[in-house]
Amino acid sequence: MRKVLGWAEVLLALLAVIGAVACWNSGVRTTEFPAVPDVSPAYSGTFYSGSWIALAALAVIVGALLLIDGVRRVLMDPSSPTG
Repeated sequence: MRKVLGWAEVLLALLAVIGAVACWNSGVRTTEFPAVPDVSPAYSGTFYSGSWIALAALAVIVGALLLIDGVRRVLMDPSSPTG
């Protein structure tokens, strides 16, 4: 039972990292501005949404903790008194 829970945590960690990438991509927007003759050259602006970036960071932290605990559960000896 302990190993099954460990593998489930590893799978959830993978899903958390995939969610973190999706959140990060939602939080970064790049806009291209065309050149205005005799005023300014063409340039691009990047907008960062703090809430999406923070959610991505939280998902990475949760995924890392799940991965650490999942690996510990999978590799632990069943006769060990701790765990």
